[in-house]
Amino acid sequence: MQQIDDLPAMDFTSPEYRTKPFAVLSDCARRWRIARSARGVELLDYDLCRAAIIDRRLGTGHPKLMDVLGLPEGRALDYKRNSISFHNRGPRRRDLRLPINRLMGPDASERFRTDIRAVVTRVVDAIPTDQPVDLIATLCDPIPSAVYCYWTGAPFEDAAYIARTSHRVQQVHTRNPDHAGDIVAAFESLIDYVDERIRVRRADMGDDLLSDLIRATDAGALSEADLRNWVIKLAEANTDNSSHQIGIALIELAGRPDIWARLGADPSLVPAAVREVMRFHPRSISTSREVMEDMVIEDTLLPKGTPVFANIGAAHWDNRYYPDPDRFDIDRQDEPPHLNFGGGIFSCVGRYAVTMEVEEVIALLARRHPRLSLERTGFSHSPMFTSVSELVATLDPTERSAA
Repeated sequence: MQQIDDLPAMDFTSPEYRTKPFAVLSDCARRWRIARSARGVELLDYDLCRAAIIDRRLGTGHPKLMDVLGLPEGRALDYKRNSISFHNRGPRRRDLRLPINRLMGPDASERFRTDIRAVVTRVVDAIPTDQPVDLIATLCDPIPSAVYCYWTGAPFEDAAYIARTSHRVQQVHTRNPDHAGDIVAAFESLIDYVDERIRVRRADMGDDLLSDLIRATDAGALSEADLRNWVIKLAEANTDNSSHQIGIALIELAGRPDIWARLGADPSLVPAAVREVMRFHPRSISTSREVMEDMVIEDTLLPKGTPVFANIGAAHWDNRYYPDPDRFDIDRQDEPPHLNFGGGIFSCVGRYAVTMEVEEVIALLARRHPRLSLERTGFSHSPMFTSVSELVATLDPTERSAA
């Protein structure tokens, strides 16, 4: 049996990884199923990653992340400690998930589609079509944050605040203590905002998600603290991740004119196209776990407390599971599902709504703007995430030419 130090080493700081992360991860996956890095143990094989995501011996890595960041005692850290991110498998995590799973499962989430489509249409209608536009600011950020406003009965105008705050609190994943002050300030503001939204909604209940969560609380399924934490969590996680996933999908699909034309002519292809985007260029490059008891993976002893990372980007570019993984193909059949949203009791509760948001954006833009031109695009890649750093496009270049 080997020790962690016996594993081959990976370097996420290399220029090659920063510019071509999936090619680097694919190359590593061809050589190794398991490796090590400065942050912990790295799983590179699809089956190993999928198993780790649902393995009961591996718990959430979030508490250790808070230690790395050095968040001070206070409301922000109290929220983190009591939110679902801190809870491992067991009755507490199950009880927290059950009410939200009922409201945001695959069938229940379909009730959001009409309103998500309306949000997408409203946002797109406001974008100039005859000039280059920053689509991060005018499209990617507003849509998920406006959907959050719809969920909570908040004014549409609050979307800019939600987007800005979500980006700030998501700095927890940088693992950089220099960001702790900004993270705390953003959480403090978000906690106050959510408390006010709950107070306002209790006085005027509707048919939105927040009203349903309040009803679940009144029925005893959640405590008042759990209610607050879920409403914070929906803003914390959904907006930032969804914004980047929308941007990634738009760049990968509109950047391939033949595919873009197919999607505009046949919207039924959009779900498959979005799945291939999430396979080929996932927002979540890896997901973190922590060993809860001494265990062995691939004949390697992992002591309790060891950080373990399931490298989704490597799994999705593993040619043992996806033939020609570096080929973007929306017609892929009979291949394993992508791992973008985790799995089991650690799966993302908003995965169906997030996917719906991306699908509705792509369907509308491909139909309305078949000549959409990407002017400038850019990505940044960390060991954990893909982020869209630049996305400037002209929705209808022919209008600009005519002028």
